Order: sequence, then C-alpha cells, then structure tokens
Amino acid sequence: MPHSLRVKIKGLRYKGILEDKDYKRLCKALDNEDVLEQIRTELVEDYESYSASEINFDFACGIKRAIDTIDYHINHKAERR
Repeated sequence: MPHSLRVKIKGLRYKGILEDKDYKRLCKALDNEDVLEQIRTELVEDYESYSASEINFDFACGIKRAIDTIDYHINHKAERR
C-alpha cells in the first residue's frame, strides 16, 4: 500500500473519524484491489445516508474524504500500468 494513503487513513483514525476496527480493515483491504472496490461501495452507501443528516455531517465529510483518497489511488495505480 502506498505510504501516503496509509498516512491519510491513520490521520482519519487519529481525528476519530475512523474507528480502530475500520482502520485495520482498510489497511488490510488496500493490499487487495477487489476488496478495495467493495469497501469503496460500502463507504459510498454510508456517505449517502450520513450526508442527509446534519447531525453526522462531519462524519460524512470524513467518509467522502476516504472515498476521494481511494479513488485517487485506484486511478493513479491504473495510470502507472
């Protein structure tokens, strides 16, 4: 997994946006692109439900940031091939 992505995910965990269990799951999943796509799909579903609620707006922003980071690295990996 690229170091920069691991650092960004660690930052989300430090800020309390990701729980430890989610952090560990993402770290393991990032080594396998198929699993990464599944996680991205779950995050998109969570984002859609949380973004509608003003109470969980900060959490939705964290999820969106994680989705954007995953998209960037998936696209960046495809460009290098």
